[in-house]
Amino acid sequence: MYDKITISGRVCTGKTTLFFDLQQKLIWPTFSASYFFRDYAAAKHLSLEKASEQSDQLTQIIDYGMGELLKKKDNIIFEGWMTGIIAHDLPHVLRVLLTCDDDVRARRLSLRENLSKEVALQKITEREVNLFKRLEEIYHRKDFVDPKNYNLVIDTTKSTPEETLSLVLKTLGRKEANSQKLA
Repeated sequence: MYDKITISGRVCTGKTTLFFDLQQKLIWPTFSASYFFRDYAAAKHLSLEKASEQSDQLTQIIDYGMGELLKKKDNIIFEGWMTGIIAHDLPHVLRVLLTCDDDVRARRLSLRENLSKEVALQKITEREVNLFKRLEEIYHRKDFVDPKNYNLVIDTTKSTPEETLSLVLKTLGRKEANSQKLA
């Protein structure tokens, strides 16, 4: 039985939506590494697209801190690039990977940030290339979004947020997975 959830995936795959939907449905404590680093970048006037501007030490403190919390007994939901990787050897953690077609991801970012689809795709690509390069330098691995590291992979290209939430709840064994509606 799972008592913790990690949510990982590339930019604009629906991680944040699932994160907040699960928080609302399960009423579990949460931590979003993505929001932490987004707020950190804004406060320090750093570019979110340029992962090299972020401190290796801070990245590791956040990631290892999440790892320690995942080993404790309490329910919790984590969202972020490394959360599933950090929980790789913890059987009580549901490691969710969200995937999505690049064209749909670019459309989502263009709508969210009021950008052209071409600029959105460029921002996504720049951010991911820089981030994956940085994470590879820190952790000496490249398999951050490889499905083999996750026990639930959901393609959100055509899946609605409600369907995605229902799949996670079903995997958790929650009875309300098929009948629940979000407010």
